[in-house]
Amino acid sequence: MKLQTITCMVALLGAGFTASCLAQEWVTTPVENLKTVQGLLQIDQLGEDGYRISVDGHFIAEIGAYSVHISSGLASANSIEYVLLDLSTGGGSCPNLFRILDLTPGRKPYLTGEFGNCSDAPDFSMRSENVMIGFSDAQDYNAKTFIYDTQHRHINSIRNEKAAL
Repeated sequence: MKLQTITCMVALLGAGFTASCLAQEWVTTPVENLKTVQGLLQIDQLGEDGYRISVDGHFIAEIGAYSVHISSGLASANSIEYVLLDLSTGGGSCPNLFRILDLTPGRKPYLTGEFGNCSDAPDFSMRSENVMIGFSDAQDYNAKTFIYDTQHRHINSIRNEKAAL
């Protein structure tokens, strides 16, 4: 019986930060919002290091970071379809990572995993049907380009920026 209780507690703890923030009544502070093709993108701070991302009132994700901000957006037919989110780590060795929020009409919103080369000012543009994210040299890291395949919703990296252009 004791083993089952411990297993249950570990499973509940493993459910993570998301469940704890939503279950508790943490102070929620609006950080930013942006009108997109699927509705209003809202970033709210939860407690000290938690951020809730929602679109048109629908929960997308919770992100643990020092801060989360909208870095840039790409429009399709005059409405923002792709949003580049800047996740500040609060650290000195690699202060910035990024994620793309894909809000393609007719598809469920999709948030990529983290990527970057620690640079804080990437170029964010469309190339054909893909999104290009180019990072210049940063600290001890070489320039790098990431390509977000909008059809398959996958990010690929190219080590040499010139190879992608």
